[in-house]
Amino acid sequence: MQKNNSQPGEYTTSALSHIFHLSETIGGRGSCTVNERRAGEYIAGELTVLGVSGIDHEPFRAIPATYWPFALGFTAALAGTVLALLAGGQAALTAAAGLNMLGVWAMLAETEFTNHWARWFLPKRSSQNVTGVIPSKKTVQARVVLCAHLDTHRTPVFFSSQFWYSVFTLLLTLTFLSMAAGAVVFGLGAILAWPAARWTGLFAFPIQAFGLAMCLHADFTPYSPGANDDASGVGVILGLVQRLLVEPLEITQVHLAFTGCEEVGAYGIQAYLDRHSQELGDQAVYIILDEVGIGKIKYLTADGLVLKHKTHPRALALAREISAAHPDLQVVECTGLAYTDALSATKRGFIALTVCTEVDPKTETVSHWHQMSDTIETMQPETLDRAHKFVWEIIQKIDREASG
Repeated sequence: MQKNNSQPGEYTTSALSHIFHLSETIGGRGSCTVNERRAGEYIAGELTVLGVSGIDHEPFRAIPATYWPFALGFTAALAGTVLALLAGGQAALTAAAGLNMLGVWAMLAETEFTNHWARWFLPKRSSQNVTGVIPSKKTVQARVVLCAHLDTHRTPVFFSSQFWYSVFTLLLTLTFLSMAAGAVVFGLGAILAWPAARWTGLFAFPIQAFGLAMCLHADFTPYSPGANDDASGVGVILGLVQRLLVEPLEITQVHLAFTGCEEVGAYGIQAYLDRHSQELGDQAVYIILDEVGIGKIKYLTADGLVLKHKTHPRALALAREISAAHPDLQVVECTGLAYTDALSATKRGFIALTVCTEVDPKTETVSHWHQMSDTIETMQPETLDRAHKFVWEIIQKIDREASG
């Protein structure tokens, strides 16, 4: 681990031990895999030792691969583009337009976690959430959900450097535009009996083929050890649990949700919300910790891979007040780069806040996001400690406000 001038606090030391076990002893924890289940069993065991009540393993089913739905969508579009190039007649252009539109539908819907045609053809496997409850000292007047995910991502080449990630981001944009353009141009070509529309495929084909190749490549790479993403979030929450059992909140009940399958489309948090959101009520505050081990603490003002959904005003008000009251924590805010478990709650109108980190570009530190280098050695105890303190202050504020 990186050297720090001060010793980590008690709860950060505890968090580091959990991060070590998850990332080094268990290792890569792919969605729906044995290692993801082992991580859940480990967490349930630790919660039992701590004395948490209501521990449960809540099963659900999910598509176990991030890139399968995208690959199927790109395959449909590519098939349509090839058909247009090879045939070019009215019927071929009509089919090409429809197949490219299927690609657009799959890509947009998958980034929004909504059902679509590609999911109908893909197999699902079993996963689980691990949940628990920490009671308040008095009658419950407020509820907080602390959430972090169990699984880790694969390590495709497009996460290996900032250059590659920039190329990948551009590629995704171009792939989507090529499918949308194919649907429009091929469709107009069919309607207007314009066979020259087929040559649009000369531009669309290499982009769609490369996008498909990247998806297929990703599924043959190993799973990241995931120390930062997201053993760090799990570790900090377990440290908070340890503290809450010693210093329970007055009238705020704390719920714990360690979710599976976040990396493949946030299936775990959706299953949790389906099962618990009604009993929790619409005033519950969901705090998601995702990558809190390296850099500056930040919270997200918007979340989502393509469409950015604004964080609930109540969640933002809590984060802004605490960050202003504790400038020593050096908390910043920004728009999310991809998505977190908070997105599913935000889309349902719930109060959800993502707490994560931002790497300082002026330093040589990197996040190791979705890389094999995401190991315990990269963890910064001072960052974990600030994450703990920031979330602790937020839940204390919630408890004080509920108390009137």
